[in-house]
This record gives sequence, C-alpha cells and structure tokens, in this order.
Amino acid sequence: MKRNIIILLFLICLVPGSVFFSQNQQTASISGTITMPVLQQERRVFRGRMYRNRLATPDKNRNKQQILQSSYIDIIVSARPLSFKYETQPLPPVKILQLNAEFLPKVTPVTPGTIVQFINRDNFFHNVFSITPGSHFNIGRRPTGDIVEQKITKIGETKLFCDIHTQMNATIICLDTPYITRVRADGRYQLSNLPPGSYEVQIYHPDLTSVTRFIEISSGESTTVNFRLNK
Repeated sequence: MKRNIIILLFLICLVPGSVFFSQNQQTASISGTITMPVLQQERRVFRGRMYRNRLATPDKNRNKQQILQSSYIDIIVSARPLSFKYETQPLPPVKILQLNAEFLPKVTPVTPGTIVQFINRDNFFHNVFSITPGSHFNIGRRPTGDIVEQKITKIGETKLFCDIHTQMNATIICLDTPYITRVRADGRYQLSNLPPGSYEVQIYHPDLTSVTRFIEISSGESTTVNFRLNK
C-alpha cells in the first residue's frame, strides 16, 4: 500500500498541475436522448451483377421509423476527460461481418491498437480495403468463412469498402478515450462509471455533422444531456 502511494506521488510530481481520479471517489453518468433526421437510403446500380443477384433483396417497404431506428445504432457517443489524466487501452478484438453484401455493423467504435476481425459470412467472395490517409490496407479477396485481422491505430475515421460490391461501405471510428457507447434503437444513450470532472462529449454519425459539447459532472450524480444531429 505504501509503495503504491509513493508511486502515485512520484507520478504527480512528474506531471505538474495534473489531476488524477481517486478510485475512492463515486462515479457519475451522462445520459439522454438524441434526435436526428431520417436518412434516405439510396439504391444505386453497381458493378458485379453476378454477385448482386445472389444477395438478399432489401425490404423496400420499410417505413421511416424502421429506417430511423437502424440509423440510431450507427451513432457513437464518447466522452474525453479534460480535468484528469486517463489511459486508453486497446479493446478486445471486435468483429465486422460481411453478410448479405453489407458490413455489419455499419459503424464500429474502437480505441487505438484494437484488432478488428473481418469475417465473410456470405457464400461468395468479399474484399475489404481502406484508402483513408494514414490507414491504408487491403486484405484481398476472401472466401466464405475467412477471418482476417487488422490493427487500427489511426485516431478518427477509417472508411471501409469492398472492391467486388461497391455498394458496401462502413466506418471504423477510433477514439482516444475509454468512455464510449453506442446509441440504442430508440435514440437513448448512457455513459456510466465516469469519474467526476470535465468532459468533451462527442456525438458521431458518419453521414451527419458531429456535435461536441463540454460537460461538467459531479460525483455520484446522473446528468441528463440531449443532443440533436443535423445534415
């Protein structure tokens, strides 16, 4: 115990003016509702017709509420601490499936150093590549059941595509914070177990303008903050 205290004091001396979160403090939470416009899903004509003919036909009769619910789960909420030092570790390996000629999920949040596993669940070949500056890769064309791993290190967006089915696209969003959550289908979110302090809270959707707000939370309290995303 004494050794841990000495190490902590030594670290504080190395970083003048920094604030460290005490594990004895009560944590807090941020929750609320996010509203957004209905995103129209455009149908386009792509190359690779032989592959497309094997795909499941999307339901063209989906109503606006169903479209909105599927869009909400593509929203990622993150809180970056501003008033204390923190450490962001890589997440356990996360999976992105290729199924019915789609990437699932469409948006995948990770932290730097996280391994992403691309898994082909279709009965035909797929490819995954990115031309995002600083995050270029191409796993080649892979058969059914193939699993390919890729480490993500670049902070920000990594855009994904398939060179066989050009309608396929997805986004990996890499965030330098351990406090991340996905919005539920009803538009609600909750970030729990947050140390008290100041945060930069970001609401991210790949097709909408991101929203950032600075929030102060107190020990043991639940803070409600609602957001609206616009095109």
